[in-house]
Amino acid sequence: MSAPLPPATDDVLHQLLLAVEAQLAAARTADAGALVSSSEERRRLQEAVDIDAIRTASAETRAEAARVALRIRALDARIRTCGEIVSGAIAALDPVRAPQTYNRRAGLRGVR
Repeated sequence: MSAPLPPATDDVLHQLLLAVEAQLAAARTADAGALVSSSEERRRLQEAVDIDAIRTASAETRAEAARVALRIRALDARIRTCGEIVSGAIAALDPVRAPQTYNRRAGLRGVR
């Protein structure tokens, strides 16, 4: 029999989503301090998520947890993109840096 998530677990999932959104905001503005603190908060919240409670929850609750997970995955992609853009902009300031090119495996060569 499935049960709803304990309020603490549901709250942790939504706090986790807020922490990831804070990471994105920090990445967009290249705010290293805010990125470090939001990343630490995210790590703490990820450790607090009770996976067993989610597994035994109702189908509706599991679906909501899956929606949160998908939203986090999408935000992670945007965070990585912001990081790559900021890193690229900083690297462009280095005149001796070799240009980025693709290798045989379609990976970027010359990325620092």
